[in-house]
Amino acid sequence: MTHRYFFLIIGLIIPLETYSQKTFSVNIQVNNTIQKDSLSFFVDDGQRPVTFHSVNNEVRLTGELATEATTLTIRYKQAATILLISDKPASISLYYKDNDLNYAKLSNTLYVFDTIYNKYYREIYRYRLPELHDYLNFWKGKDNDAYRNDSLFNINKQLLKNLCLKALPILKKYPDKYYSFWFFCNQVIMPSLNILIQHTAYVRTLYNFLRNDLDKRFLKTEKGQMIADQLQGILHPAILMHPAPVFAVKDIYGNNIQLNPTGKYLLLNFWASWCGPCIVEMPFYQALQQTFPANKLDIVGVNMDRNMSDCAKIISDKDMNWIQVFDQGRKISNSYGIKALPTTVVVDDKGIIIYRKEGIDTSNLRALLNSKLL
Repeated sequence: MTHRYFFLIIGLIIPLETYSQKTFSVNIQVNNTIQKDSLSFFVDDGQRPVTFHSVNNEVRLTGELATEATTLTIRYKQAATILLISDKPASISLYYKDNDLNYAKLSNTLYVFDTIYNKYYREIYRYRLPELHDYLNFWKGKDNDAYRNDSLFNINKQLLKNLCLKALPILKKYPDKYYSFWFFCNQVIMPSLNILIQHTAYVRTLYNFLRNDLDKRFLKTEKGQMIADQLQGILHPAILMHPAPVFAVKDIYGNNIQLNPTGKYLLLNFWASWCGPCIVEMPFYQALQQTFPANKLDIVGVNMDRNMSDCAKIISDKDMNWIQVFDQGRKISNSYGIKALPTTVVVDDKGIIIYRKEGIDTSNLRALLNSKLL
């Protein structure tokens, strides 16, 4: 029997480093329970779609690997299955039964939540079975009530923390396996950061585990470094009345931008195209740009969309003609410990953070800028 368990993951999207010299090749055999044209395929934790070619009852996938291994997500109707693939040619025999995707044979690939053939997940599953039962039993009949009730939410956080921590000793047994790195990123880090971001000791445990207990080659990947930066940003965020981080970046048009040059004020507005309140406050920043000259104030939008193309249309439609930076790898937002959107930060002409606010606070922000710059 195969046990399947998925966390609901919201928020953090992590791009991967590309190794163009490595490619993947997957052959998938399907029977008459599957209509090939209704299949879809994605790699890099569901972020990058893959085109395929089919001949008779065989589907063939090829493409560039994002790192030494990656996930292949196969979707059909309402079902999905997730496998790990590498540069070794893989083959899968797939069929559809009981509203689920199933496989008869696997070669050079691994189903990430399989307790029969995936020895790593089997060991994790068995070791933390009591914590898993506690977590699932807690959610029975609650839907989203646990997020609206503070007492229930605190219980949920503790149960989730117990579940995530219980996986670490098993992952530590296999520090050089890509599966350990994948599981840590996607089944420990991803669900944790959304609701456990205030638990400093817990975040420090995860940070130390990444740096000290997994193979160093994972930390050197863009994904590993990005997670390390995010955890560091939580542990050591830029705070009020302290020096602001300094960044040399490019805006969305390729121009070099210095954040923060001393000598004038800097306003950073962290936003995304999917954030309704972010879009609502854009006319306010247009007005600020017209009020305060460029030699006194730089207004910089720091976009946190998944892809730069997601924000390009909004920037054009809303005439957002102040400086816009796409936060590739979340380096800026991680350093500022951004937890919600929109967030606005003001840095004074000496490089000190003097204002930080989550949500819309236009009246107080304008009053501050008026007092400092007019």
